[in-house]
Amino acid sequence: MWRKQLEDGAQAWGKLLSQPAAAPAPADPMAFWRPMVEQWVQASARAFSQTPMSPDVMSQWKQFLDQSIDAWSRALSQAMNTDSFAQMLGKYLDQWLVTTAPMKKAAEQGVDQALQTLNLASRSQLTAVAKQIVELEDRVERIEEAVNAVLRAVKQERA
Repeated sequence: MWRKQLEDGAQAWGKLLSQPAAAPAPADPMAFWRPMVEQWVQASARAFSQTPMSPDVMSQWKQFLDQSIDAWSRALSQAMNTDSFAQMLGKYLDQWLVTTAPMKKAAEQGVDQALQTLNLASRSQLTAVAKQIVELEDRVERIEEAVNAVLRAVKQERA
């Protein structure tokens, strides 16, 4: 009974996702998951109200969880292979980046301010120092090559 309810819900959700979108996808990321979750909740409520409880509740619960995981796995694998899922995920990530950008900037400024107060180097300062060290190493190598070239030239003149 559990399996049938979950499979029916997964099929209904899959049909919903396979339909062409008449209007642009809503900005609410939960709209994508809502049909499956609602179906699952309704099926669970019906199953609990109709199924007599036995003394072995834990085995029933484990069986329910196993069937739920199996149904969710199939439904999600079908849903994630659709263009609508990719578009929804892309829009969600874009919204997430737009929303979190000001918070990230404020946090970075707060960390920089705290590091400056504690007289510690920030990431950008350490990166600048590392870049200068690399440049110095390159200069030293060029100087060593020039000195070696001069020494070889001197040795050739003596010989």
